[in-house]
Amino acid sequence: MILRDGEVRIITVTPVARGTVRPCLAAIVMVALVVVGAKHVHLIHEHEMVLGLIFAGPFGLVALTRTWRWRSHKVHVTNERIVVEGGVLHHQRSTVDLRDVIALRVDQRVTERLARRGVVVLETNAGSVMIGKLRHPGALVRLIDAERANGQFDPAPYDTVFGYEDPEPFDYEVRPRRRNNSSFE
Repeated sequence: MILRDGEVRIITVTPVARGTVRPCLAAIVMVALVVVGAKHVHLIHEHEMVLGLIFAGPFGLVALTRTWRWRSHKVHVTNERIVVEGGVLHHQRSTVDLRDVIALRVDQRVTERLARRGVVVLETNAGSVMIGKLRHPGALVRLIDAERANGQFDPAPYDTVFGYEDPEPFDYEVRPRRRNNSSFE
């Protein structure tokens, strides 16, 4: 990541791994089945290595590609912007300046709250930007809020005098016309 002049990297975060547990468990179960089958069937024992690769190989390949994709995804927070980059074959990068961020929120379910995981969402004028599922999302939100507070400055100097001009009273005053209700003939 190329930093701008005067920009300092605060933190780099890797999101939570998604979709790697099931393929790993399936590969382990398939290898275990082949090993147990090799103890009971002589034909499986002769081709144990080949059958292990045939049955557990695809699950291992899926787990490997998902791990590679997970490790290639990064969230960089600097003192001026938030950069989300990732991708294995097609590398993509999205940048949001801190001054464009209106609000931050964390979307969590109860189980995610217990596991201290959640999705951080940046609210900007252009719309919502999802950073991804992260560990300790509240800490990242507090860090980004602190950087936003450090970067804000008051454009008016302290010695500026603001004057007050009293508006014309007749422009804003509305008086209904009086009706004479005494003559009902």
